[in-house]
Amino acid sequence: MAWTITAAILLAANLPAGAYRISKAEFPEFAGAIACEWEGDDCPGAAEGFAMQGRLGAEIPEPSVPNPASEGKVLIGFPEGKPFSWARYAVDFPGPRMKWIVLNELSSGDRNHVFLTRWKSTGDSLELVKIHPRSLPLDLGETHVFAKTVLPDKSLLLILKGEGADAGVGLQDFRLFRLQAPDKIEELARVTNRSDTPVNAILERLNAGQEVEAVLDSSLSCQIVKGRKAPSGGPLIRFIKTRTRVVYTRNGPEETPAGGDTTVLDIWKRVKTGAR
Repeated sequence: MAWTITAAILLAANLPAGAYRISKAEFPEFAGAIACEWEGDDCPGAAEGFAMQGRLGAEIPEPSVPNPASEGKVLIGFPEGKPFSWARYAVDFPGPRMKWIVLNELSSGDRNHVFLTRWKSTGDSLELVKIHPRSLPLDLGETHVFAKTVLPDKSLLLILKGEGADAGVGLQDFRLFRLQAPDKIEELARVTNRSDTPVNAILERLNAGQEVEAVLDSSLSCQIVKGRKAPSGGPLIRFIKTRTRVVYTRNGPEETPAGGDTTVLDIWKRVKTGAR
């Protein structure tokens, strides 16, 4: 299991110029372009709000159509083919009138640049408050809200999950954030698992009538353990890495459990001690 702990991200609250408003009914079709001159994973242009915004396919061209998002801008919104729900992409914090919404990159590129955005919820509409300038890059797939829980000081633990699969590659990428009112973000931990099966080589051997050696696949899951607290008094987070031995045949894959690892994380202790 690969652990990558990042430094705290402390972002000051500021209102982007020309705040944008959209109805909640139209929001699943929303897309917006940010002008990014990258500084590592930071996009300073996000503080200016969206360079262009609207409904994808209406005010905003589809990513496959030449548009300003292909000229040094990042187009973000909701991935096509993924089921939209508020629970999948948004959390209310510190109350129901403020939503933190996860937007994934829609423009083509080698990586998916994911952004946390803040919106004021009023009646049946949303008004943009801020695009946080730190991108959360993901090599494969999309990122969504996985879980949330209140910490002992009433801040919010937000767990985002990035996941994807393509050509034998499988990825699970969990990021754990602490949200504090009104606009402070602290990234506490990142836990990632990547498995890579040589699909093309396996198919070549099967088509040639040759035997294929077993490969080891793996996947990572996360749980906020119910009914138990960590020694610090905060939530107990459990990560389980499961391994599977897979033999590919002409009749399909034959899978056998091959053990796994369990790791527990006392996230509130990290907050209190500042350990990363």
